[in-house]
Amino acid sequence: MGTVKLHAVVKEDLDTEIEDFREFFKGEIHLDEKKDFYGPHQRVGGMSDLMTFKMMGAYRKIKEQGNMKGEGWVMGGVLVVGPGDQGLLYEHIEAKVAQRCDIDEVMEAVNKISQ
Repeated sequence: MGTVKLHAVVKEDLDTEIEDFREFFKGEIHLDEKKDFYGPHQRVGGMSDLMTFKMMGAYRKIKEQGNMKGEGWVMGGVLVVGPGDQGLLYEHIEAKVAQRCDIDEVMEAVNKISQ
């Protein structure tokens, strides 16, 4: 497998959050304050998404305090896009707060990228 470029799209930049994120993400970070990338119908979570046994259990395991800045409800996703005509190889659109993509499926799509 050759080099794969990573990109992150974020919706806000509060204080030093984007710079702080660079410690964990080595790809390009794009700021989309208008939220154009999130599509015509933004998916947002609510308090009911946090009141599940799964989320309450995850909350108890948190070791880092994090922050409570920003609005925090717009859900995201993961796309794997190949060059040229290859187009979209994988798509995970978060349907519930903290819904994670399948890393094996992501890597399978990444391995399909032609150089």
